[in-house]
Amino acid sequence: MKTKKTYKISHMLTDNLGDLSLRNLSSLMFDVAFSQAGEVEKDIDMDRLRWIVYRRDIDLLDPINLGDEIEITTIPTHMNKFYAYREFFVKRRNTLVAKARAQFMLIDIRRLRPIKIPKDLEKAYGREEVTIMGEDISYDKDLAYKGEIYVRRADLDTNNHVNNGVYFDYIKDLTGLDDKDIAYINITYRNEIRNKKKIYSYMKKDRKVIDFALEDEDGKIYCQGKINLHV
Repeated sequence: MKTKKTYKISHMLTDNLGDLSLRNLSSLMFDVAFSQAGEVEKDIDMDRLRWIVYRRDIDLLDPINLGDEIEITTIPTHMNKFYAYREFFVKRRNTLVAKARAQFMLIDIRRLRPIKIPKDLEKAYGREEVTIMGEDISYDKDLAYKGEIYVRRADLDTNNHVNNGVYFDYIKDLTGLDDKDIAYINITYRNEIRNKKKIYSYMKKDRKVIDFALEDEDGKIYCQGKINLHV
């Protein structure tokens, strides 16, 4: 099952250098996914259920610039117990410029707990061939403290936690990188940032690889990830 949408990159989607920001690229990917989900799930009772993203892996092959027209395709590949997997392909003039794999978890919003994916939901999506393999990543735990990040009300979404796309802005502030510097980014969301005024950032750079994490004052990890920089 494939769903495609086309977007023209406007000023509101770019960073200060005129490149499509990672946060907005991720939002466009999810816009396609949510459009598809609306069709697939229209006859399924989803009132108490929500998909939340657990992990992302994004390969950025070429910067996407102001004025570019891009086509984003999403393919839900399979489900396994609590998790669902999707692939994304971003093309500009029929040339692949980015690809991504996302792992989602199904949540019961009343209990704020993950639940096993119902059979009717799994059947509605079906299965497709997996073409983007998720890497087995180990995260470096020896990270240096970098500073505080203050959580704004504007960072919260309808689930009343920090929107998953906002993490990309936090990571840019933490690392000092521009979007065009990033060749690959992995991020695993360990816990929701909810009812917090500030969090604490940590990172370690080893040549072209950056490890990062966001935690609270008690050491609770909200996310961990890795970045590969362009050579």
